[in-house]
Order: sequence, then C-alpha cells, then structure tokens
Amino acid sequence: MRMECLGNRGTDLPVQDIDHYGTEHTRFDVTVGREYTVYALTMAGPRLDVLIADDTGRPGWYPAPLFRVTDPALPAHWEFAYPPAAGRPGAGGPAADTARWGYPEVVRSERHGAGLVERDPDALLVFYREQQRYRPEEREG
Repeated sequence: MRMECLGNRGTDLPVQDIDHYGTEHTRFDVTVGREYTVYALTMAGPRLDVLIADDTGRPGWYPAPLFRVTDPALPAHWEFAYPPAAGRPGAGGPAADTARWGYPEVVRSERHGAGLVERDPDALLVFYREQQRYRPEEREG
C-alpha cells in the first residue's frame, strides 16, 4: 500500500482531529507530494493512523487524513486484529486501538507498537527488516 502526502501541518487535519495530534502549529515529518509505503494501519475510535518511515527515516504513526491512497494493494503477509491483543480481556494494559492491520509483529504485539514510538532497538530492528521486504516494490513505483 502506498499513500501520497497531501499535508504536513496541524491545519491540514480535520478540525475535530487537530487537538488529538497536537495543535494547528504542529509540523509533521512528511513532505507534501511525496509517496510513502504504509507498513500498518491502526484505528482508534473514528481516527485512522498509518505507520510509515517518515522523512527522518524512522517509523512513525501519522494521521491518515494527511494522505491519499495511490496504491491500495495490501501485502499478502499482513494480518488483522479486532480488537488488537492489548484490547482482549485479560491481556492487561489500556488499549486505545479498536483495530490494527499490518505486518505480524505490529498486529500481534502491543509491546512492538509501543517500542516503535519509544525507539526501542529491538522494535526498530523488526521494523527495518520488514521495510526491506518492500524495497523492490518501492523501486518499481
């Protein structure tokens, strides 16, 4: 799946989402007009976020309204969870996500998803390995 960036500021978001993602002055590390490979998606209530490698080269969750889909094809190895693991009874921990789909580790492990945000070396290694699976596809696009 590939998406093109349409905006990179808080003001580019729907009004009801601005406070959730920062302020109207927030700047996101993405470039308008650039295409990004999507590695996962997560839904929390009415909000949809996409996991991409941003302009820093690191993984980050970004609001889907900043993008438009340019290639809707999903990788064959992706998985889906509704609700994600942390939201299952007895799994422990709060879960804001209501659904998640993407590569297996990001779907199966709440720890992995948190590790990406916290820049945990093990989580980043898994992400970068996953990213390598997409390289031939990115060169074609």
